[in-house]
Amino acid sequence: MPISLPALSIVIVNYRTCSLLLALLDSIYAHADDLCLECIVLDNASYDGSAQAVTARFPQVRFVQNTVNRYFSAAYTQGIQLAQSDYVLVLNPDMEVRGTTLHQLLSALQTDPSIGAATTTMYFPDGRLQRNGSRFTTFGYLVLNYTFIGKLYRCLLPRRWQALQDWLWYADWDRRTAREIDVLPGSAIIARRAIWQAAGYFDARLKMYFSDDYFSRRVQALGLRTCYLPSDGLLHYEGASAKQVSAQTVNMYLRDLVTYTRLVHGKLAAALLATLLVPTWAVQRLKAR
Repeated sequence: MPISLPALSIVIVNYRTCSLLLALLDSIYAHADDLCLECIVLDNASYDGSAQAVTARFPQVRFVQNTVNRYFSAAYTQGIQLAQSDYVLVLNPDMEVRGTTLHQLLSALQTDPSIGAATTTMYFPDGRLQRNGSRFTTFGYLVLNYTFIGKLYRCLLPRRWQALQDWLWYADWDRRTAREIDVLPGSAIIARRAIWQAAGYFDARLKMYFSDDYFSRRVQALGLRTCYLPSDGLLHYEGASAKQVSAQTVNMYLRDLVTYTRLVHGKLAAALLATLLVPTWAVQRLKAR
């Protein structure tokens, strides 16, 4: 008899978030109903008991223990490459699935092949709607948002800065309807496995940040749409892993920012931004001490 492949593969990368990971897996299987699922957990050398807890409670989960921390992009790519389904959903471990979200997302992609990749509704733990999804940033915006020039701009022209923020984050859209968006948040993206591969997965040159921006650009370069699809939603305890290593996280964020600038806007733009970031870097190092 032919082997029945799962309808959906869910890939999760864990770093010292054992309790959140267990809650996510509980929610996935509680809301899967008749959906044939494959869950793959990549653990980035947590050694916090996650392996033992997951394998004891969820023997059906494929748990891969990395001996070193491969960070966000490389670990998610590792998991996606292990997936057997034609459709792969990546979820951060600080999520919980609600209602029929998994069915809704899978059905939408199966129905509309013009959707290359998509994200969905997210809520904060207190029930507030999370306004995820944004437009692509220009080089000018990166300078204004991350350097001392931006601080001056925000002080002198606060209304213009607010208008720019409103534009970037689709402030006029309530997230209750489906629409095309530029940047899909890496905390929850679904795409066909073939699209993940064609778009280059999450680029490992971006260890933790901006790889979702770059992936979204690559999907659109394939002539496909990146979309926000409303659903019953996901509960999002945002930033659980990153908060544990704040000083290291800030340094990695700034490095990824410069790398992303080089990949998208070129070497000269990246060199200029890196120079303008020197005071920002110095302040962050002082805070870390």
